[in-house]
Amino acid sequence: MPEKIIKKVILLSLLFFGVINAQGNLKGIVTDSLSNEALIGANVFLLGTSFGSATDLEGQYVINRIPEGEYKVKVSYVGYKPKIYYVVIQKNKTLVFNFKLVPDVIEGSEIVITAQAIGQVAAINQQLSSNTIINVVSEEKIKELPDANAAESIGRLPGVSILRSGGEANKVILRGLSDKYTTVTIDGIRIASTDAESRGLDLSTISQSSLAGIELYKALTSDKDADAIAGSINLVTKKAPSLREISATLKGGYNNVMNSIKQYDFSLKYGERFFNDFLGVRINANAESKIRSNERIDLDYDQSINNQTDYAINNFTLEFTDEVRTRNGGSITFDINTPDEGSIKINNVYNSTKRDYILHSRDYPSGGGVGGTVTYAFRDREQEIDIFNSSISGDNNLLGLKLNWGFSYAQSKADFPFDYYVDFHEPSNAGVSGMANTPSLKSNPEKLIPFAYNNFRTATLYESYYYTQRNFEKERTAFLNASRTYLIGNMITGEFKFGAKYKIINRSNLNSSQYAPYYLGYWQPYEVAEDGTIKQKDLSGTLFNDFYQRYLQNPLYNTLSFIEFLDDTPVSRDLYGSYKLYPLINRDKMRQWYELNKNGIDKTGNKREYNSDPSEEAKYYDISESVSAAYLMNILKIGQNITFIAGLRIEKEYNNYKSKYSPNQIGGFPIPLGVTRDTSGSFSQTIYLPNFHLNIKPTNFMSIRIAAYKALARPDFNMRLTKYFAWRPAQVGIDKQLIVGNPILKTAQAWNYEINTSFFGNEIGLISISAFYKEIKDMYHMLNRINTTGDTLFHYLGLQWKTLHTGTYALTVPYNSPKPTKVWGFEFEHQINFAFLPGLLRNIVLSYNASLVRSETWLIGSKTDTTIVEKEIAPGIKVKIPQYSERAIEIKQQLENQPEFFGNIALGYDIGPVSARISLFHQSEYNLSFTPSGRGDIVINPFTRLDFAFKYQFNKNISILLNINNLTNIKEENLVYNRVNGYKILNTSERYGMTADLGVKIDL
Repeated sequence: MPEKIIKKVILLSLLFFGVINAQGNLKGIVTDSLSNEALIGANVFLLGTSFGSATDLEGQYVINRIPEGEYKVKVSYVGYKPKIYYVVIQKNKTLVFNFKLVPDVIEGSEIVITAQAIGQVAAINQQLSSNTIINVVSEEKIKELPDANAAESIGRLPGVSILRSGGEANKVILRGLSDKYTTVTIDGIRIASTDAESRGLDLSTISQSSLAGIELYKALTSDKDADAIAGSINLVTKKAPSLREISATLKGGYNNVMNSIKQYDFSLKYGERFFNDFLGVRINANAESKIRSNERIDLDYDQSINNQTDYAINNFTLEFTDEVRTRNGGSITFDINTPDEGSIKINNVYNSTKRDYILHSRDYPSGGGVGGTVTYAFRDREQEIDIFNSSISGDNNLLGLKLNWGFSYAQSKADFPFDYYVDFHEPSNAGVSGMANTPSLKSNPEKLIPFAYNNFRTATLYESYYYTQRNFEKERTAFLNASRTYLIGNMITGEFKFGAKYKIINRSNLNSSQYAPYYLGYWQPYEVAEDGTIKQKDLSGTLFNDFYQRYLQNPLYNTLSFIEFLDDTPVSRDLYGSYKLYPLINRDKMRQWYELNKNGIDKTGNKREYNSDPSEEAKYYDISESVSAAYLMNILKIGQNITFIAGLRIEKEYNNYKSKYSPNQIGGFPIPLGVTRDTSGSFSQTIYLPNFHLNIKPTNFMSIRIAAYKALARPDFNMRLTKYFAWRPAQVGIDKQLIVGNPILKTAQAWNYEINTSFFGNEIGLISISAFYKEIKDMYHMLNRINTTGDTLFHYLGLQWKTLHTGTYALTVPYNSPKPTKVWGFEFEHQINFAFLPGLLRNIVLSYNASLVRSETWLIGSKTDTTIVEKEIAPGIKVKIPQYSERAIEIKQQLENQPEFFGNIALGYDIGPVSARISLFHQSEYNLSFTPSGRGDIVINPFTRLDFAFKYQFNKNISILLNINNLTNIKEENLVYNRVNGYKILNTSERYGMTADLGVKIDL
């Protein structure tokens, strides 16, 4: 009996492998019949079977392992007429079959799909052909919209809100979760994070002009990195084209805040194939300089009036930032077509952003009298962010396996080459300087300005800081993915996929601060020379010659007046046309002062002009983080209408941390003193991540996608450190600080549930509705400067620290949320072009989306309980004495940086050589931060922005481009929200103005 069973198994195996071996392949390209442009995301499948494929960015499709025989092959593409052809698949042969599709027909005539519609239908078809839930920004849409950078382009997608800096987006918030919960890749290769402490990435560094598309994956499969609770963004580049491609764009720009045309934007693209299509080369380069200046007002309030029931302005600050931001980048890509019908790609990408700016600030304190001292503050700063990615990857075929492999190196560097702060104090002296007695105001802060004396000569250099910060990250990765298809009859096919990945991240952060308390006479007449000797300063012939000559005549005169840093006729700036910021500092004088005095010292060599602050070492870390991952995944297709994906991923992290700690309190006056020591720690954790996806097409115009999967989020780089810094400030009114790490902090893990329903067709375009729910265990937060006493909160968090402080102090410590964090919401998207309509209406292209997001998380706070006890102080005499005890409490609130409603509208029109598009982005009010007292929450006001793009194409080679950003010249504002008393009052208002670009694009 066993022998018969063995023979049957062998026979069935031979039959199975015979069927497997009697197979062929089908491949080709799908293009537009009129323009010959590749159609991305076209669906090519064999009728009556489960065999099918979607075209890639080059319009190519491949269907492998088809049993030999005759088939009907159908190709469909939303916006185009489907086609059906007969094909014959032969054993062990590959049939090349190219398709040309025509746009849908109106009254029997063919129409030409316009430029904007091409981008839209490409995005629609990519989304429909994907196995998972995805949104796409196509290359054509990137070209058509007037976006400043990649972050702006991503912000057009549903579920995405943005954070802004200097009038342009630099962070994306996906589904209400901070950018650190989203991974960003270039062609699947991870980009190193740029933030000093968190895992966030400044996307304003990346110019969108070099991209061939943007893919936003909202549901992960097991073959993707799991540390993307919010989702994953992939920036796409193309292979070199079969025909030579050269394209250049040059634009000049106008900024109305500075009333300047000193802006430029240049990009160049080149692509070509060599050696009979064997080698492809693609080169992209971009260089741009943009003015990102802004005007800002800032209000502080006294909210203690009438027993904390009323408020009044106690300080009004004007700020003007004069900034130029340059962005340069380039990439070179080599792709090789290999004999196994695969390819190898070598890609090198570099992007750099430099910010050069000076902040001018002055305040108007209310009240006058003793408290009426006016502060003039200035910060001269340069910042450089560099990102570099280098990779070699391949898609190859070996022994019946489809292999995807690669090695990559990613690096980011964020540095401040120059960062100098000075302030000047104009003391209150009735009738002479500072502020006169002012009225009590609840609004209209400009009424405080006339009460300033503006006696700059009495204002003196008070203090100065020179900061350094260098953040560096490098990531090395190796990965291998292998897959093999299998057949269970023509109607059921599967693909079994497995793989492994190993990456190691090295991350470091180094800060320093040099402090000069000039108000205490810290200007020193000597300096340390390069050879280490001490010599007398000589300021003769410099911008501070007058000050130096006065000092030589009277060495006791070492106080510097504000007037020394101003032009002969001080410059002012009108903010918003309503507020006069007066005066602006002379930047050359400010820089020269630092260069002349940075090595200042007294004659004995014992007293330095600039002194190191040891508390800055609390920000230091040096981390090695390694992650090993492996997964198994199966994709099962039943006909053309059902796809089920199931998989399991395992990720193990092992990390080593180096940081600093203070064995004693750091403190002292005027220069903080203290010693620090090196400390180290390690952490290891293994996490299992199951994954399920189900795609169903109940009709030919509808699809339903359901996903349930587990993802994770590793804590910020500065959280698991074994650091401990007890800082005792000398300044009156500043709390004692205790900053500690949490070496037992867990990685956050989230179950994610998604459902997406799409309706599509040539006339309705794509209508998509999504719902999602995320439940995050061990969400990490930072307990930021909460007032506490003793070790109560340490014990609650399971930490072994003991405080060096006595009495009340402000504690900063990371922790895992005591209860699950929940995030849920809905998204709606509609993309349609009206090519099916007659006449001029056929040229309209419309897309819009809207998102609703809600959340709840649990924070830790503290509460002091009061108990009254009786104590006998003398025989027969008792008094009631309050006793205080502190306990930890759990607080439920919404996540920060999470607007509850946001959306986009883009309306375009193409006619002949003219293409125009107007777009709108709206973001509702949301909380930037919460306060334990409920009296100082910061709320970001609603934000609505309108942009316009116009293109006129003279011929196939030359186009004129006009982009206008922020047409309505809106202001961005935030409010102080007092939840206790139920009022909102203006906190800050910022205006960065309208910008416009005019340029020419040349295609060869």
